[in-house]
Amino acid sequence: MGNDKKENARALSEIKKIKKRTLYSILGIFLVIVIGVGGKVYMDNKRFNDEMVNVVKSGQAKKEIEVGLKNLDSKALTPEGIIKSYEIDYESIEHNPMGAIMFDVIINKDDELVAQFDLNNHSNTLEVGGIVLSEKLSGLIDGVTYD
Repeated sequence: MGNDKKENARALSEIKKIKKRTLYSILGIFLVIVIGVGGKVYMDNKRFNDEMVNVVKSGQAKKEIEVGLKNLDSKALTPEGIIKSYEIDYESIEHNPMGAIMFDVIINKDDELVAQFDLNNHSNTLEVGGIVLSEKLSGLIDGVTYD
């Protein structure tokens, strides 16, 4: 009888070991799947963001930005204009839920003079969908001075 108890205890011990191994195997497989899916999502987002940056850096986008700035200030990008220079803030590039690319353009190297552009791609042609001006830039264009 003592042998039967020992054998039963040993058998239960083996079953527990098998259950533990199975549980660890399942957890390991689950972890590998989660890491794989997470890595894929990250890489897809990075690729999408890189594509948006390339669009904003394109010559066609530069033309559209300059047309938009000249609509705000007819003498933009000339010595007589209010808008003398611009710089794209590449860190601000975002995807708009409606499909546009949104980004900030810093005017005259002043972080308070910002124009936020929406760039749309219609039939493989880029066009500005809208421009939102910072308060200071709007005032400057309207002739209001801030001291």
